[in-house]
Amino acid sequence: MDIIPAIDIKDGKCVRLFQGNYSKEKVFGDDLIEIASKWIDMGAKRLHIVDLDGAKDGSQKNISILKKLIKFSNIPIQIGGGVRKFSDAKYLFELGVDKIIFGTSAVKNPDEIKSTIEKYSSKFVIVGIDAKNGMVQTNGWLIESQISSNILFKKMIGIGVEQFIYTDITRDGTLSEPNYEQIIEILENFKVKLTVAGGVATIEHLMKLKSIGAYSAISGMALYEGKINLREAIKKLL
Repeated sequence: MDIIPAIDIKDGKCVRLFQGNYSKEKVFGDDLIEIASKWIDMGAKRLHIVDLDGAKDGSQKNISILKKLIKFSNIPIQIGGGVRKFSDAKYLFELGVDKIIFGTSAVKNPDEIKSTIEKYSSKFVIVGIDAKNGMVQTNGWLIESQISSNILFKKMIGIGVEQFIYTDITRDGTLSEPNYEQIIEILENFKVKLTVAGGVATIEHLMKLKSIGAYSAISGMALYEGKINLREAIKKLL
């Protein structure tokens, strides 16, 4: 199982939010290249980058920074936040992004995801399902949809999605622990490659996620605050 460092961008800075609350941010620097370089040097095999401004507003807001990160990185990058349409995905693929993450579109514009899969194949498309008490949240977690995470998993699998990121918003940025019960339920019900985000705070948490069948895990706050040493975690997860 891989551990993937998260770089969340808001107003041109690397931040972490508490439970997805845009008013509760912690800034970890404004040199995004330096931050990416740190994780690459420590052995990261992939970077998870989210344009938080784009997620909220529905279009890429930090594209100049994204371009620099894509050009700089010598490891694969997956990008989400503001990716709503096939044309958004096409543009990012042409820049050199390895995988595209759709979130809000899974609820509002699933045909855009289907078109992207048909053009580029499912191995380059991820759907992020961000849930709060079982209900999917959209638009940068600011709007609660009327669809449960389980129903959305079924719908997305039905159009060909094979890779998912599941985030329990109540755990995100809290350094508590992942929602193991929900993750186990998802993996029992759906045969997918599941990346877990939200609440990962220790290497022990990562080892437990590996044991229950998670494909990979995204870590943000724990890495930035030194709760998890990336190099050590990668060795443990081999």
